[in-house]
Amino acid sequence: LEQPEISISRARGKSARISCKMSNEAMNTVVHWYRQKPDQGIEHLTYVSTSLPNPSGTGSKKFEASTNAQTSTATLTINFLEETDEAVYYCACWDWIHSIRDARRS
Repeated sequence: LEQPEISISRARGKSARISCKMSNEAMNTVVHWYRQKPDQGIEHLTYVSTSLPNPSGTGSKKFEASTNAQTSTATLTINFLEETDEAVYYCACWDWIHSIRDARRS
């Protein structure tokens, strides 16, 4: 995974989109989105998969994750921006099917 944008800025109340470029192998995995606010730990926000439904998340739809197979891109949309959304955002992927299978073998 590669995050091409170093920094983005948007006005309060608007939406921001953060993209993550995926390799072909990553297109068949689950992409997770995290953020880290200054002087805090890493917080898991949401995930998206091409083979699983997106989790419902909060009723406000604060965080929405999507993938685009044609552009090999995963996108996190942060809605209703607030000052408290200022953070470093990360994307990560792992093949949960193989992880579960390997755990059952142990």
